[in-house]
Amino acid sequence: MIRLLQLLLKNGGFVTLVFVELFCFVIIVQYNTKQADIWANTADIYGGRVLEKRQNVVDYFSLADRVDSLNRALDSVQARLANVRQMQVSIRDTAFLFSYDTIIGTDSVRRKTIRPEYEFVTARVISNSISSANNWLIINRGSDDLVGPHMAVVSPNGIVGITRHIGKHFSIAMSVLHRQTRISASLKKQNTFGSLVWEGGDPEVMTLKDISKHFEDKIKPGDPVVTSGYSVMFPKDISVGTVMGKATPDPENPHFLVVKVKLSQEMSDIHEVAVVRNLYSEEIDSLKQMIKQ
Repeated sequence: MIRLLQLLLKNGGFVTLVFVELFCFVIIVQYNTKQADIWANTADIYGGRVLEKRQNVVDYFSLADRVDSLNRALDSVQARLANVRQMQVSIRDTAFLFSYDTIIGTDSVRRKTIRPEYEFVTARVISNSISSANNWLIINRGSDDLVGPHMAVVSPNGIVGITRHIGKHFSIAMSVLHRQTRISASLKKQNTFGSLVWEGGDPEVMTLKDISKHFEDKIKPGDPVVTSGYSVMFPKDISVGTVMGKATPDPENPHFLVVKVKLSQEMSDIHEVAVVRNLYSEEIDSLKQMIKQ
């Protein structure tokens, strides 16, 4: 306290000068319209800049929360798109034709609730390989995030892989660049489907097999290839890639064609993905077991 008083006494003249100048400034601004307008305009400009800088700092430190929020929104949008793409199934009754649509949630006559089929869990790829005969990815989602084995992994650009080994917080997914990969894919324009496999070599190219020879002259380079929707794992119409060239006869089965497909997702550049959960996969698998018996 004594030191503070000594400081004030030592610099009393300067402190008094500053106080008087501030007082005069307030009087001038308060009782002069022109000066008040200049002050208000200046305060708005510099105050706005200060607030903008402050908000930029706040936004920077809240980026992680905003990314998580955007990822949750992306999950919701992807789930809605996947469900709306599902095939509408018409069931003929004695008097009416019922059309079921998973996104609307009701049928056209009975108003019976139809639940969505898919949910999406956003994940980040933390490890990826493309140079082996059998390639794998590691993602930062596991059983605590409701991720299980045999779930599709997709990116905003296309298919990525299938989950195989699940931990609490991380999972290993079999890449589409794996010799055991076999995905039901469709030539969208021709409305026909086959099995998509990777035969090794070029990490940007896969092979679509089991295409009927009936479509040989109808398949053109650049035609889109998408998932067929006939798999429990992959929803309908997820991008796969495009036809690279003319379809050729399958050397192993001359009654069918093979088509080279350039992947829409560059497998060496994968960061953000989503795991697709089919909410009815257990029920569908149990029905398939009945067929095998």
